[in-house]
Amino acid sequence: MADILKITTPLVNKAQAMDPKKTVEISPQFDLHNISKVVKPASQEEILQQNNGMNQEEGTSALLLNLLKDPSVTVGSLKNIFLLQEMIKLLPVNNQTFTQEIEQMFDQLLVPPDQIAQEMLRQENVSTIFKGEMFDFLREMLAQNPEQGDLRAAVVNFLKSLNYFSSREAMLDSVANSLEFLSQSLESSKTLSQQLATLAQRFRGPDAQYQFDGLKRQLLSLFSQVEDSILFSPKLAKVLSITVYNLSRYNDNTEFFQDSISQVLSQLRGDEARGRFMGYVEQFLREGAPQDQGHTVMDVLARIIHKQAESDELMLMNSEKIEKVIRSLLSSPCNFTPLLHFVIPVQYEDLRSFAEIWINVNGQEDDRSSKKNEKSTHLLLVFDISDIGRFEMELYVRDKTIDLSLFCPAAYVRDYAGVGDDLSKSLRGLGYRFGDVMVDRLERPRSLMDVFRSLPYRRTGVDVKI
Repeated sequence: MADILKITTPLVNKAQAMDPKKTVEISPQFDLHNISKVVKPASQEEILQQNNGMNQEEGTSALLLNLLKDPSVTVGSLKNIFLLQEMIKLLPVNNQTFTQEIEQMFDQLLVPPDQIAQEMLRQENVSTIFKGEMFDFLREMLAQNPEQGDLRAAVVNFLKSLNYFSSREAMLDSVANSLEFLSQSLESSKTLSQQLATLAQRFRGPDAQYQFDGLKRQLLSLFSQVEDSILFSPKLAKVLSITVYNLSRYNDNTEFFQDSISQVLSQLRGDEARGRFMGYVEQFLREGAPQDQGHTVMDVLARIIHKQAESDELMLMNSEKIEKVIRSLLSSPCNFTPLLHFVIPVQYEDLRSFAEIWINVNGQEDDRSSKKNEKSTHLLLVFDISDIGRFEMELYVRDKTIDLSLFCPAAYVRDYAGVGDDLSKSLRGLGYRFGDVMVDRLERPRSLMDVFRSLPYRRTGVDVKI
């Protein structure tokens, strides 16, 4: 076997310059931070910031989420309204006219026991604009054609455009209100304050929607001056952010509404259905959404807060309580609390009861024990009775069966222990019956998130499972 040649030196030209061997630098060890095992998803606050773009320290999402965690957003703030009534009597005699006017409002706020059902109907009627024959017709079409996905998409697009179309005036008023507040807050700067007040009047003008682009540019330019002002503060920064947001909600594209109508017409089957739909649209444009003529409790409540805010003397005494009540009202139905909400203050003989009712029509989302495809309605009734205390009643209604949990002051647990029999008698002839009935002491007030467990999950759009 031939020997294998062993070459120990490279075959290179001896005259060729050799490059020196480079020293290999030892790179530092790659450091992995926080290698602990993930045991749970990110907190809801972090998820909300991620999905809503609210990375500020006090973003709008975090503010509303904290409201839902606060038990005082329910009946506690409503009770504070009536505590303010006693403070009004301490005002000087020269405010007698103001005192009499606001006392009359308090009398209107209280609901007699025999009018509770009518008051709830009035509040329910003004809770949404999607009421009336046109919307009933669209629901009927969707129910009859569940396989028609394009029809559902067209209806959703139509409702969005209709909401934009119907809320134009409200958006302009909201922007004008913010400008007036900024004008009052910047009174020390006469020029800036006057410019803000003038612009607010222009947003309220009859031709505001036709000059919207020009008004928007003027507002943004004026806001730049406000931000450069020495009077600018974090509080005013929030007002500017809210104003710009409301400005962005104004949709001046008239073709959007017309195109959405055409999309629905193209998906409806038959000339009769198309004719009915166009008739309903024309009626809605002429008459607007049906409104109840009677004043609701929420209307009177808003007027009371407005009057109290106008009184400098009352604000000096109770500004903190009024602010709490306003913050409580912010938790009314919105994208964070898509619940039916009722406010019912009742006068019965010499007793006052301050009640709020929250309803999730998709109650199966809150019930971990619910069966698949089982439909239920979830209700929370919170009421505070003068000289007695706070009660919380939670109900699940599944088909015709009602499961009830009543939490009451410790001294009254024994008195209400047998309430199930009396309630069962009251349901005779109505087709409903009680299932599980539980009475226990109220350990602590519960927040909306404690009761309606689906709220933080449905609002984020992200459901992470490990």
